[in-house]
Amino acid sequence: MAERDIIVPLDEKARLAELHSLGILDTPQEERFDRYTRLVAEIFRVPMAVVTLVDEDRQWLKSAVGVEVAETSLEASFCVHALQQDVLEVPDALEDDFFRHHPVVVDSPFVRFYMGTVLRGPTGQPLGTLCIIDTRPRYLSRVQRSWLVTFGHLVEELINHDHALIAARQQVNHLTRRNTRTGLPDETLFGDTLTHLIQMADKEGHYLAVLHLRLNNLDEISRVHGRSIRDNILHCLAERLTASDIQVMAAGHLSLARFGAVIPLHSARDLFEVVTPIANKVARPIELDEITIRPDIDVGISLSPDDGTTPEDLLERARTALKFPRSHEGLHVFSRQAEESAVRWHSIEQRLEPAMLEDRLIKHYQPLVVADGSRIVGFEALARWQDAELGSVSPREFVPVAERNARLSRLMTEWSLRSVCERAPHWPLQPSDAPLRIAINIPAGQFYERGFADRVLATLEAYRLSPERLTLELTEESLMVDMARAIQTMRDLRDHNIAVALDDFGTGYSSLSYLKRLPIDSLKIDKSFIDDLPNDPQAVDLIDGIIRIARGLGLHVVAEGVETEAQRAMLQESGCDVIQGYLFSRPIAADDALALLNRWPPDV
Repeated sequence: MAERDIIVPLDEKARLAELHSLGILDTPQEERFDRYTRLVAEIFRVPMAVVTLVDEDRQWLKSAVGVEVAETSLEASFCVHALQQDVLEVPDALEDDFFRHHPVVVDSPFVRFYMGTVLRGPTGQPLGTLCIIDTRPRYLSRVQRSWLVTFGHLVEELINHDHALIAARQQVNHLTRRNTRTGLPDETLFGDTLTHLIQMADKEGHYLAVLHLRLNNLDEISRVHGRSIRDNILHCLAERLTASDIQVMAAGHLSLARFGAVIPLHSARDLFEVVTPIANKVARPIELDEITIRPDIDVGISLSPDDGTTPEDLLERARTALKFPRSHEGLHVFSRQAEESAVRWHSIEQRLEPAMLEDRLIKHYQPLVVADGSRIVGFEALARWQDAELGSVSPREFVPVAERNARLSRLMTEWSLRSVCERAPHWPLQPSDAPLRIAINIPAGQFYERGFADRVLATLEAYRLSPERLTLELTEESLMVDMARAIQTMRDLRDHNIAVALDDFGTGYSSLSYLKRLPIDSLKIDKSFIDDLPNDPQAVDLIDGIIRIARGLGLHVVAEGVETEAQRAMLQESGCDVIQGYLFSRPIAADDALALLNRWPPDV
């Protein structure tokens, strides 16, 4: 098992601010760092020694022995897990419950041993690690551990050396600073430009809309298509923001996946009319090398002077707005209520990981019932969380938080699989019964990870749960990053009798052209299509059409959100296979679900 200190929640915003303020990311190789990695590799006799810095959406290598790449995704990083500790030691990854399915353990370079000591910035924020890695298990003595910590302190001194001088230099030179990928002003220069625009707007008596644009699927684009395509996408977005035919006064590249823009408004009432066409243009599909990429972009908006009169306030509130429901066509507009919600979002983000690690989340189960109501054929497992400080936290709150954070997304998937595998074997089945399937939702980011299917199978094997008992549910949007890889992963899963369902059908990019290519078992019709049944003739015709299409493709159909007997009867008549909804049961605790299964069908 890995040796871990007490986990301390991170202030990610402050950590990243300190990391970026040092100006060390993406700098050339330096002998003063390399001499330490060579020395550490030699002293500990390991094939790999690395100085890593953990950025918002990547792990960058300042110095390395035995590692050829300059950066990795956070999913491929051990070091990201060390940041909340002082030292992380994993003597044998294959014997560690958390790391045994990690991408770099099950695939090249096949890591078995890892030890990293955290490197901290001038104010104590964790920036990355000095780590040693081996492809065989290692067990260090207390003295050896202290040596690595001491070397880590020496590397810290290099990182923080002349920090005040660097800061002064940045203050003098920041007016010429631009992002090297896009040529747009960086956050500092963009902030200075915004200061002048605020002053001008104040004199002329008009409003400014400050936009914070977040490219949600940049990590998937990079992982699937490579860094060159990623950089071309960023450059294309920068060109769209600075095109002469849109009303953007200033644009900036704030961080790898984030842009800023300033738009003049004569009145606050003009906001959606002016901003919506700009947002739509920026988010149009991009054609590159016969590949079509759909940028998944959210736009947070603050207004000057209503929401602030300084660049810091306006940019922060535009970013805060991104954490809340869309106000209009993909736009998230800041409000004071949203600001209060931002505090809760941050609290959820800080408390969710400890809650999962300590098994304070639980699974509730909602039955999947054949359309005539005669028997239960499965359950969908849904997470529930009651927190001592936050109270009851809805999945609508914590699932989006997890999906925006690569580490939390991976932990949520692993926790879901583990929870279901622990419970499902205890539910009785007669030899003549069909497998009682348990369905769980899989985030898009996890589905595209290398070795995902192997990790799922390894978990099933560890708990001795037959693959026929598991269904994985995916949304339409999650398949759009790389259809070819999605199809291959589905085939890998189905080759082992794991069922795949397309969830929330009809709410995304529904298209027969891709639907017929997908090796799936079932469609789940979204509740929004069920709500108007059976009284709306258009809704009835639409459901009939979906079911006929599914029948033509050999797919089962599940209707979600069924609440009335009239809806069930209409769906049964139309040929729907399975019903899910409050008509039969709300999501209930595992013991209650077992009792429901044992007494089904209920008395009439």
